[in-house]
Amino acid sequence: MSKSKKQVVILPKKRKFNKKKKQHDQFLGLGPKMVSSVIKALDKDNIKHIRKIADGLSEYELARLLEALDNEQRLRLLEILGDKVNPDVFPELNEVVQEQIIDNLDEDQVVKIVNELDSEDAVEILEHMDDDEQAQIINRLDPELKYQVKSSFSYPEDSAGRIMSRDFVAVPDSWSVKEAREFLLKDQDLPDEFYEIFITDSLYHPVGQISLDKLIRSKPTEQLSNIMDGEVCPIDAYTDQEEVAHMFREYGWMSAMVVDNKGRLVGTITVDDVVHIVHEEASEDIMHLSGTEEGDVYKSVFSIFRSRSVWLITNLFATILASYVVKGFQDIIAEVSTLAVLMPIVASMGGTTGQQTLAVVVRALATKELTARNTLKVIGKEFTVGICNGALFAALIWGVTHIMFPDKIMISNIIAVAMMCNLTIAGLAGILIPLTLNKLKIDPAVSSGVFLIAMTDSGGFFIFLGLAKIFLF
Repeated sequence: MSKSKKQVVILPKKRKFNKKKKQHDQFLGLGPKMVSSVIKALDKDNIKHIRKIADGLSEYELARLLEALDNEQRLRLLEILGDKVNPDVFPELNEVVQEQIIDNLDEDQVVKIVNELDSEDAVEILEHMDDDEQAQIINRLDPELKYQVKSSFSYPEDSAGRIMSRDFVAVPDSWSVKEAREFLLKDQDLPDEFYEIFITDSLYHPVGQISLDKLIRSKPTEQLSNIMDGEVCPIDAYTDQEEVAHMFREYGWMSAMVVDNKGRLVGTITVDDVVHIVHEEASEDIMHLSGTEEGDVYKSVFSIFRSRSVWLITNLFATILASYVVKGFQDIIAEVSTLAVLMPIVASMGGTTGQQTLAVVVRALATKELTARNTLKVIGKEFTVGICNGALFAALIWGVTHIMFPDKIMISNIIAVAMMCNLTIAGLAGILIPLTLNKLKIDPAVSSGVFLIAMTDSGGFFIFLGLAKIFLF
């Protein structure tokens, strides 16, 4: 964090906003014209105009506006807005932009921001700092938030314990409806928004839950234990967030209880949190398949170059392997130049076929649709699809090659057989590679593409040129 004093003043009390409405507000309040207007006002130092625009934006919209500016403009905008900047803006920012802004604030300002956030939002900001900075900020937080944040950091990254909220309502199962109502009316530290209360036993183990509407409609003398929903399915705090998202999807939950390793209630996860997880994981997998990262649009040229070059170097070795295969057949290519014209077709079609299967399988693994129960069935299906694709495109390429080279019927036959073989192999590779990597606990979204390219390119060249060597020489 920079020690230079950027005058970004944070509101002492955060405002809550309707998360369901924020997406709609984006279309009403923030558009390209408004962004351009803000940029022009920043260039002219028109502070009055900037503040007027910002007053009409929600936290979500202000975050999108900050992302649309370059780093210098962002810091200037925050400086101008001063105490109108709500701390809830920071968790809404893209991770890269968030880090860039936080790095330019001094420690006092960061402490002020984090102290005004819920524990899960505070953790989201702090987890991107290095250990020393993180420890310094945590030690200066308000006691309750400090305890909550430290507790969250005791769980692994991307686990339920790291993303859960500690703002929930829990009451003993020995209470009556009347006692629960009185508690809700009198307690000053209740969460700003909640829709159900959790019921626990004397050891703080969850035994059920009651929706607020059911609590209101029940007789005051009823015991909570008699009217609660007793089908408790708590999530272990160490459960991976992808598994959490899968459970919400499977069971249609709006919220879920989180328990520690002793079965005690420690937090809750809501459907809002899960929507964020799904978006984050889906974006991450899509970007990894192409060797890119989320937030590249906000990074410097060098940062993007550094992250992408690693993936490209790996791909380079895959293509070098393919070139070695070709090198082994250079004598027959020299004699029959037609082979050089046609061989990229086989490799390219194999790669495309494999990528189709790969995309389906990676998604199926992420959503838990591909299980031990149906794996063999899916493998068989993809093998059959590979054969069908191989037969279709073998026939097509035979016809095209015969038109291009009518006097070389044997080459038409060879490329047709090579196409059939490579597309069948590519379909199998597209499913077997991610399954194998997943079994080895390696993210298939990160590594599958490289292995697939190596197999389809090298395999395609080897099959085509190998058949040519057998039948032409």
